[in-house]
Parts: sequence; C-alpha cells; structure tokens
Amino acid sequence: MKKSVFLFFICLLIIKTVLAQVSFKTVNGLKANYSLSIPSEYFPKASIGSNVDLKYTNSDGASIVTVVTMAPTGTSEKDLQQMANASNQELIRQLEATGLENILIINKGLRQINGVTSYYGYYRSTILYHHVITQLVKGKIISLTYTCEYRLKDSYMPYINRVSNSLTW
Repeated sequence: MKKSVFLFFICLLIIKTVLAQVSFKTVNGLKANYSLSIPSEYFPKASIGSNVDLKYTNSDGASIVTVVTMAPTGTSEKDLQQMANASNQELIRQLEATGLENILIINKGLRQINGVTSYYGYYRSTILYHHVITQLVKGKIISLTYTCEYRLKDSYMPYINRVSNSLTW
C-alpha cells in the first residue's frame, strides 16, 4: 500500500514537472463564445470545412481542432446521453463512414467540464489517438478533438487533459 501511494505521488510530481516546463496560451473561439488553453508551441493551421472553428498543430503533427455547428431545434443534453449510450459497434460504423479505419473504442461516456455536461469519446484509428469532447451550449454544438500518434499518447496525455479541461463558455 505504501509503495503504491509513493508511486502515485512520484507520477503526480512528474506530470506537474512536465506541465510546468510548457507554457500555455488562451485562444478564443470565432464561431462561438468559448476559450481553450493550448500549448504555446502549437501554431494556427488553415481550417478545412465550413464548421471548423479553430485548428492548431505542433511540429510532431499533433492537432487540436474545434468544430462548431448550430444545434437542431429540440436538441438537448439527452442527445449527449444517447451518444454515450450508443454501442461501440454503432460508433465504429459512424467513424468508418468518415474514412477512418481500424478503429478501437477506448472509452466513452459523460462527464462535467467547467459545469457543462460533456460527451467524451477516446478511440484509436490505425496509428492515431483521438480524444473528443462534445458539448451543447446556447444552441450550439462544439466538438473539441485532440489527435496525436497513438504511440505518443502517454506523453501527450497531460496536455490533452489540460486542453480538454480548459474548455470554457
């Protein structure tokens, strides 16, 4: 027991040290009133698609993308619950329809981020890790996706968590 507590604190110290060495900047959405804290070394990239609001990448090819759409009339938090309740096979079919291949669902569900009910979906496709957060606020749906190479997922996780948890309306 003492050994596992000690290891936990060592891991926590390492994560804090890593995050302390990286500076972050706040970026504001253009299509909706939200903000994110992203690593300073990420640079803006041209957005493809009319609903892509922000797109930032780093030199390793990791990316942070937000997509904002108007929610159809009648959309509610119950729709986020339906997303969370969808079977993994149904989610895989939807992702394959977008062109992704070799998809493995890692986890999905609902959680609170800064007081907003949020759907989360974490999955792998061929060589990439996708960390998706979707929220419904003020008649708009925002999806935040942080993508990196799957083999680098563990080293990016402190950044992914900080960015995901910084989503504020």
